[in-house]
Amino acid sequence: MFAIQPQHKSSESKDKESTDKCIPNILPCRIHHDGAVESLNRYWTPKADPEDNNLQTAYFRGRKLRGRRVHLPEGYEGVVVTHTDREMPTTIGSETVSAEGERDEPIKVLEKQATFGDYMVWGHEMIPAADDSFVKGVEEWVKFAGVMHTVDGDEKKSA
Repeated sequence: MFAIQPQHKSSESKDKESTDKCIPNILPCRIHHDGAVESLNRYWTPKADPEDNNLQTAYFRGRKLRGRRVHLPEGYEGVVVTHTDREMPTTIGSETVSAEGERDEPIKVLEKQATFGDYMVWGHEMIPAADDSFVKGVEEWVKFAGVMHTVDGDEKKSA
């Protein structure tokens, strides 16, 4: 299980509440690099489609990519997190115990880096279709989660 906490800040930057917004990009490739890039504009300069602002074109290492912006449903927010080695304290005495008295898995802490309301899905040469797994996946997951968390009485009332 995971718990999301705000990013640990230095004492100088604790005064400012970080509300970084971003637009994640799902690329149709693997990049074997993790970290900052000296000149991002040299490698990544997407251009909006003049007819539809939700479509973009970019070139990455000479390959043409076409992108579709996917909006998260109203009331939902995406979160970019990083793993930490920290765990939430859930001990009673010297042992971690669940409500049923069994040993529980530790709750690992994830640090919140940024939030997003939409993301870009990219495809080689063509715009990802509306039934692309990354385009359709969030919508289907939200519907599935809604059904899972609906009580039988709530479902009948809304019908």
